[in-house]
Amino acid sequence: MLNGDEKSYVKRLSVRRLNRILTMLFADMKDLTDEGKDFSVHWNIMHMYSSSQLAKLLAMHRGIEPELAGIAAALHDIGIVMTKKLEGHAEAAEREVYDFLKKYNLKWGRKPLQVTEEEVEKVVKAIVQHNEKGVFTSDPFVELLKDVDSLDGYLHGVTPEGARVERCQRVIEELGITAWNFEESKEELKIDNEK
Repeated sequence: MLNGDEKSYVKRLSVRRLNRILTMLFADMKDLTDEGKDFSVHWNIMHMYSSSQLAKLLAMHRGIEPELAGIAAALHDIGIVMTKKLEGHAEAAEREVYDFLKKYNLKWGRKPLQVTEEEVEKVVKAIVQHNEKGVFTSDPFVELLKDVDSLDGYLHGVTPEGARVERCQRVIEELGITAWNFEESKEELKIDNEK
């Protein structure tokens, strides 16, 4: 407990790169239309932003670098945005992510704002594999992005199916959220989605 004379200091979370990436991403998306898209541009913006926030939180919990997790989450559905299709979007994102981060590095890539080649490869690997929810790997960074994508959709009211259910349940338990009945809420989502 602090009295009035004491100050509390918390290490500042470094997210300068992520914030610049989100700004660039949203600027690129602002003039896109929903025509021919499987998902609206607004949905993609909302999901990519909230996923980046959730990724930082889950990364902090798991001891993974939060800013890089946020970057991967912010860019994870860029394949849907660019191809307009859900099918094959994770694989299609590979080239888009390389191009986007190259553009970012050309604009902001002076140290300490540069996304290194090693970091780019880590982000791309996670994004390309993020849609394989039923495949469990030994790579904590890849697994984090799969978990974040699953849970973020659920938090936006999307009924999880298949391996997404297990991922959502596991993360909710991992975070110690005991007052929430996942199975009951899943049934409520099904009813809401059927209306």
